[in-house]
Amino acid sequence: MVPTPRISDDASKASLLEASRFAVSNSQTTKTTSTILPSRGTGLVGSEVIRSAIKHQFITHIYAVVRKPLDSKLADNPKVTQIIHDDFEKWDEDRLIRLFEHEGVQGCIWCVGGWTNKFPSLQESQRVNIAMPHSAAETFSATLSPSSSAIAQSKNKRGIAFRFIYMSCTGAEQNPFASLWYAADSRKTKGAAEKGLFELADSRTPGSFEAYAMRLGKVLPGGQSVYNLLSMGSSTSISDTLVARCAINLVLDGRTKEEGGRVLENADCLGDDWAQINSLSIE
Repeated sequence: MVPTPRISDDASKASLLEASRFAVSNSQTTKTTSTILPSRGTGLVGSEVIRSAIKHQFITHIYAVVRKPLDSKLADNPKVTQIIHDDFEKWDEDRLIRLFEHEGVQGCIWCVGGWTNKFPSLQESQRVNIAMPHSAAETFSATLSPSSSAIAQSKNKRGIAFRFIYMSCTGAEQNPFASLWYAADSRKTKGAAEKGLFELADSRTPGSFEAYAMRLGKVLPGGQSVYNLLSMGSSTSISDTLVARCAINLVLDGRTKEEGGRVLENADCLGDDWAQINSLSIE
């Protein structure tokens, strides 16, 4: 058995930021879920996912895999163990997979990537946005997905599949030959990542591996501030807290075809609360 790491020194703490362990009470049945959360460590979305997981009353511990140390307020939380992992294209290291297997990891919220204009070249953008998540998904689906017998024996109405949550972008285009008026490189890059992840999921045993794409608009820091509410009402945008909530809900319960399937547009990611917020009137 691989012992659960309790990393105390600052250098070591920055390594596991993306693997999060959640003890969850699901609406259908109670289950324990461990989740991998790849992130830069200082990124807006990744940091907020960790914060939201810490606050979740049913989450017992968070294992995080990062390239840069977390903010000390997150790293020092007793629910968090972080591990620095330098190469997000390589996930077949024995120590990582053995750890994830030992902890019963059942999902990944992928928080690494960005718009193409943020990278020095299109090739680098494709490496980070496509090659990295595909490499991780290939490894996790092959090593961490439940067996056919476990799937058959499970009484969880939402299933026990390993769930991979990908942060895509609004307008993502899976057709590489499509003619696009704006942000073509970014939209096609994200679309290619989606397509590859969905093809991987379709190739696996039904109920063993699921992939989801959150097509986010502009992510706004600061939660449900008045400014953010006004922005979300007038533009394709979403607050960081709503992104985190949607991602955590997906990794826990997934989303059936009847509920909308594996592509979530920005409006889907806002959640049911947004319908209430958007219906408010000022008297």
